Amino acid sequence: MEIYMAIRCLSRILNETEHNTRACLLTLMICLTAVAAAAAQSATLTGQVVDPQRQVVPGASVTVRSLDGTVVDQFVTGAAGEFQFTLAPGAYELVIDLSGFASERRAVSVDSDAVPEPMTIQLSIAGFDQEVLVSASMPDIAREIRLPGRELDERAEQDVGEYLRTQPGLSSVRRGPINLEPTIRGLQETQIAMFVDGTRTFSAGPARMDSDISHVSPRTIESVRVIKGPYALTWGAGTLSAMQVETFRPAFTSGAFQLNGRASMNYGGNGDRAEGAAGLWGASERARFSLFQSVRTGNDYEDGDGNVVPADYESFDTMWSAGGRVGERGLLEYTGGYQKQNDIDYPGRILDATLFETFSHAVETTWSPAGGLVREVHAQFYVNRKDHVMNNDEKPTALGNPNRVPPFGLRVDLPATSDTIGGSAHLSLGQGPTEWKVGVDFYSLDQSADRFVYRRRDDKLLFQDIVWPDATINDVGAYTQMVYRRGRGQVGAAVRIDALDASAGETSPFFDENTTGDVDQSEVNFSAALNATMQVNDLWNVSAGVGQAVRSATPLERYSDRFPSTKFQIAAEFMGNPSLTPERSVEFNVGTMAGNSRGSVEADFFYRQIDDYITVVPDPSLPKRLPLSPDTVYRYINGTTATFTGYELRGRVAATEYIDVQGFLGYVRAKDEFLDEPVFGIPPFEQRLSVRGHTASAEPWVELVVSHANEQDRVATSRLEVPTEGWTTIDLQAGFRLGEGATLRIGLENLTNNAYATHLNALNPFTRSRIFEPGRRGYLGLEYEF
Repeated sequence: MEIYMAIRCLSRILNETEHNTRACLLTLMICLTAVAAAAAQSATLTGQVVDPQRQVVPGASVTVRSLDGTVVDQFVTGAAGEFQFTLAPGAYELVIDLSGFASERRAVSVDSDAVPEPMTIQLSIAGFDQEVLVSASMPDIAREIRLPGRELDERAEQDVGEYLRTQPGLSSVRRGPINLEPTIRGLQETQIAMFVDGTRTFSAGPARMDSDISHVSPRTIESVRVIKGPYALTWGAGTLSAMQVETFRPAFTSGAFQLNGRASMNYGGNGDRAEGAAGLWGASERARFSLFQSVRTGNDYEDGDGNVVPADYESFDTMWSAGGRVGERGLLEYTGGYQKQNDIDYPGRILDATLFETFSHAVETTWSPAGGLVREVHAQFYVNRKDHVMNNDEKPTALGNPNRVPPFGLRVDLPATSDTIGGSAHLSLGQGPTEWKVGVDFYSLDQSADRFVYRRRDDKLLFQDIVWPDATINDVGAYTQMVYRRGRGQVGAAVRIDALDASAGETSPFFDENTTGDVDQSEVNFSAALNATMQVNDLWNVSAGVGQAVRSATPLERYSDRFPSTKFQIAAEFMGNPSLTPERSVEFNVGTMAGNSRGSVEADFFYRQIDDYITVVPDPSLPKRLPLSPDTVYRYINGTTATFTGYELRGRVAATEYIDVQGFLGYVRAKDEFLDEPVFGIPPFEQRLSVRGHTASAEPWVELVVSHANEQDRVATSRLEVPTEGWTTIDLQAGFRLGEGATLRIGLENLTNNAYATHLNALNPFTRSRIFEPGRRGYLGLEYEF
């Protein structure tokens, strides 16, 4: 029945968006034409990367370059160390890189009249003949998207959430100038499990002025990994979809200690966004370290109509790491970080942020035995502490107004803490075509927040109330994952079980009288996923998967005492529900990819059904807490079902030796069956087209990007969500190498100075207008690396 419903929903949304997709489908047809033309005279090059003991090496980067240095294609070896390229006839050079190994280069020649023999490439260890100190973890059962950190540098991005908007199926919610909230295919907030270097963190405050991954400097990011769908069960609990930020680690060297560094400066007009960053790192055969520092600041900007949008902020980021080889095959590493953010404007919230202060520490160890059944043993322990304070100093509530109640100005202070302790351990096994991974993980989240309301003129305390009542979530999970490969096919499966306890400290008498169920709750949640991939021929593969994942209610959903919700368009008050049962998501995915080194096309379709969907209903029996709040108070409940259906299409083609064209489009349609209306916060049909010109060495380069979103008139009216007009923007950016180690980047965003807002941007709670994006903005970046 669910499969039938998925087919019906997919058919409907394809029909509804037919008139929107023609332009991008034309681009995809061009890509297919390029693929077909190249396929007529191409050959497939296959091989395997192994270590000195002839054990397979997963995760190695294999790059194909033409003899003039042009990058033709790239591949990351799978769990069996395998790689595969479909190449046009000619001479190439393969470059294989992986941290802990010396870089390996091989010359290859491809002839359309002969099938190349499979290659075996043996890597040598950087300085030690029998040490493999890299993570050999098997890949997750479904294909993940890996977004390189260098793209954040190219665009001089100051926020990872803003960068995610450039990718199909991904977007973000803007509530202020930075700390945007990522979304994946209509999933938001804790429906997405977010990690930083394997550690689990959570938002610092109940108003979600930050996301779980906000407190990482963009200049330290090596990559962002995204898994769409419930397939990251080995990462942690609650993975309806998942996202992981990985920060930079230097590679071990062969020989003497080597010191490197980088310094960069970025400036963006229309808001005076400035950034200075510096990093220093070093490595030898047995030890490595890194230290990064950055400062980001910004001011108010103007939208395309010249209206001023509050956007002040400053952020000070420090990150460090130190690690070394233990014995012949072990690695021990410590990472730490500190961030302080001050005076951040949040036009999409009733309060602004006085500060965020984040401390993080993690220790991990890895042992990779030589040969045998055991591939890897890994363990990690981490501590993350976040302090957060909110205020209303620059909000209308700080001013007196004789036409409201109360007529005098208020001063609001809202301090909050969000502290996490966690850890994980896993064992990777491999024998023949089958690989296993078994592991455990846990986290303990403690969140507390209190609101103090004063009369501003004399600082008289009018009242205080509990927002997060010393809420605690403890989760312990165990999982096993299997991947089986045979011929051109692969099947992967994973199962996971979690035991969760939720509790709270002192709650208000009003909360106790107006909620049912025990404050302390326990759950046992089961998740499972299955995915299969088949390489139909050298140019075409298909995949399909199904999985179930479980999301438990947040402390705000459980214990809120008439506090605003983050999934509502106005600052109404909401009552928590300790008895909320977890959301249970079942998702089907079908995908295909066709292509070679000259071009490719990808298509992904999904259908998701979330049972016990957590939603809200008005409760006329509840009085509001604040006199300035809307009269209606809402209550969190478990509804019935929410359904999500959508697709993404993506294509790329090397139009000439020096011009690359890429495009994507995506659409999500979702319905809250209980309220009989669309799900809140669903992006409209979106598409993006880019044309990049470059030299044979890929630098200098210049890129033109056109982005478009349709109007969104499918809105959650019961949550007072308002429609959004469609928009189109044009961006122009370029990069130039000025000399050895020096790079200049320039860009002009929103070239036509369009006044627009993305549908996921929050509403200003006082004007009820959506936060607009910046108008025309130029930026300049300079980087030097040694």
